Amino acid sequence: MSWFWVILGLLLLILLHELGHFSVARLVGAKATRFLVGFPPVALSFRRGETEYGIGLIPLGGYVRIVGMTRPMPEDVIVCQDAIEEIDLRRPEGQRDLLGPATATLKSAIAAEASAAECQTAADRAVLALDADQHLLHPKTYKETRKHLERLRDDLDRRAYWRLPVWKRISIILAGPGANVLVALVILTIFFWQGVPLQKPTTDVANVSGKPAAAAGLLPGDTITAVNGKAVNGDWKLVSADVQAAKGAPVTLTVQRDGTTQTLTAVKPENVDGRWLLGFSFQQQSDGVRRESLPAAAADSVRWSWFVTKESLTGLTRIVTTSDGHKQVSSIVGITAASENSVQDGSFLWMLGVISLALAIFNLLPFLPLDGGHIVIALAEKLRHGRPLSRVLIERISIVGIALVLVLFVIGLNNDISRFTGP
Repeated sequence: MSWFWVILGLLLLILLHELGHFSVARLVGAKATRFLVGFPPVALSFRRGETEYGIGLIPLGGYVRIVGMTRPMPEDVIVCQDAIEEIDLRRPEGQRDLLGPATATLKSAIAAEASAAECQTAADRAVLALDADQHLLHPKTYKETRKHLERLRDDLDRRAYWRLPVWKRISIILAGPGANVLVALVILTIFFWQGVPLQKPTTDVANVSGKPAAAAGLLPGDTITAVNGKAVNGDWKLVSADVQAAKGAPVTLTVQRDGTTQTLTAVKPENVDGRWLLGFSFQQQSDGVRRESLPAAAADSVRWSWFVTKESLTGLTRIVTTSDGHKQVSSIVGITAASENSVQDGSFLWMLGVISLALAIFNLLPFLPLDGGHIVIALAEKLRHGRPLSRVLIERISIVGIALVLVLFVIGLNNDISRFTGP
């Protein structure tokens, strides 16, 4: 059942991200024609004004359609060519060609960067011409061509994204990550206010990750009762202190396993940054909760959000500056598993807040198709005094961005598999 809450929480964070884009788009006057909970195809919807609201069949967060995210180009009209050729084959002799001249006018208007009114008038004429020749077209051809022309007409609207001032475009894009930051602050405030679950280590073994512990025969679930014959009396600190006191000499652990006492093979600890380690972790048990006042919880929320943000940016830097930095990357598989564990130990709100921050940071990376890439494109056009980047260049930048996202995903997935299957 905990997996259900984990997945629901992740989808809600994505939905709120999209709601941020949608809300600010409406606020600054952009034309948004669809907002779905989930992804198309649409299961249920209603229309209010120019916007369709509904539920998508694919439960992947949310979907927003803001018209004109890319500037229409003359070659976009070429999609009508199949319909034009089909009409020419079936058009009775002596009947005028309507769609061909109409789409040529539309193409010229786009190429000449005509006003929104002129472009949309040309698009309307192309739709009317297509409707007039509908009887000469296969229903599928007609439906697909009309859908394309209607979308193109929307993208030429005076309120299309690409026509907006740079500050409005950046506001729309920043609203998605901004929503995730705001949500993180609220979630973390609630977490600190309702009570932070405290944990304390026991002498039970949670997992074995190092060669010395594995060589000794230590297993998860063992309870350590003595180190080098000295009883630890259930105090994990004594276990650590006795291992350090050996100063690299062989250490013998006595454990309780399946109701019997066993003495394991003596092994030498490894020196890691000046500490002697066998390579295992202790299980944690509940030690009550620590509650804070609402103002103190809000202050802690801001402080920890800033700390998590700095650590995340440092981790991203390590990916390219250190040889093992990539080992810290995790995929959605690892994130979901960690979140599932947090449901069980009472820290789910903490994990959800951190994931919300991570979504904001990840989406602000400066390459397409992420939000940061759209911001870079908007700023580049501003520096070019409003001259748009070519569609070909933007598509190439997007390919590079998609490739980088896929690389990060593969690295994260490989790390998660390694963590689940052991060293």
